Amino acid sequence: MSKLVRMMLLSTAILAVVIVVAGCSSGFKPVGKGSTPTAPQATATGSVKGPTNGVTQASDAAAVTVAVKWARASGGSLTFDVVMDTHSVDLDQYDLKKLAVLRDDTGKEYSPTSWNAPSGGHHRSGTLVFPLPDSVTQGQAKYVEMVIKNIAGVPERVLKWQL
Repeated sequence: MSKLVRMMLLSTAILAVVIVVAGCSSGFKPVGKGSTPTAPQATATGSVKGPTNGVTQASDAAAVTVAVKWARASGGSLTFDVVMDTHSVDLDQYDLKKLAVLRDDTGKEYSPTSWNAPSGGHHRSGTLVFPLPDSVTQGQAKYVEMVIKNIAGVPERVLKWQL
């Protein structure tokens, strides 16, 4: 088994545990509440500190769980690790590069620059990359949210990271 496959399986298992522990049963529920709120600040390398309400946000609706982890914000990109799980829907049909958008608190929207995810049937994971909003790097954004449309008949799943 390749190192990449092992890493993806481990990532999927960890996110599944996080989802179960968080008790996500329907709709949007943030994971990892309880952090001390602080404004995001650019570091000396230009990266941005993570969200204050937890790095992983999840949506569980229509028998599909979507868990999205804020992986990194640097080099002009905002990268998320995405895990989708179900027992009833073929997840390979969903191209998040076409179905997802990132929105900052001013309403400005950003389309993904890439969605890298191998086929997985009922269990799919990959990396979704967006351009890093200036409002985030400058510490002006209060939040960013990812809107994912039309997965398993759910018109919109909104995952929100407080900054």
